[in-house]
Amino acid sequence: MFLNELNKKEAIDFIKIVETLAKIDDTFAQSEKELLSEYIEELSLTNETIESLDFEASVKELVSSTDRIRNIIYFELVGLALADGSYDEKEVEFLNNLAVQFDISTKKQKEFIDYFKIVKEVYESTFVDYESKIESLKKAAMDLL
Repeated sequence: MFLNELNKKEAIDFIKIVETLAKIDDTFAQSEKELLSEYIEELSLTNETIESLDFEASVKELVSSTDRIRNIIYFELVGLALADGSYDEKEVEFLNNLAVQFDISTKKQKEFIDYFKIVKEVYESTFVDYESKIESLKKAAMDLL
């Protein structure tokens, strides 16, 4: 939703972290593969661009990014972790460690998780005014970041 704010280097580093997170629970679900492909396309990257990257180097680079960029990246990672329908212990540990490195508070982490719970509820429910709900979710995400 906010990935267009990342510069090229941040985008490449983000993809490497996404790839690592998607595979961390030993289940590279189809939904995670599709989301990774969508990220790569949205960021105008290629698989060749990201193959040579090192996870630790990517994290180190992103630590020096702005708070907003780190929040955007963490926000997207929470969404990815929940994309396969489960929040595995390895994913939780991964995200907690990254939150420490990115200086993201426990309160902010919980707000991100709560946001995605609301998104799930909206998509599972039928609303007469579906588009206004989507706009409301976008505004809520903007407020979080």
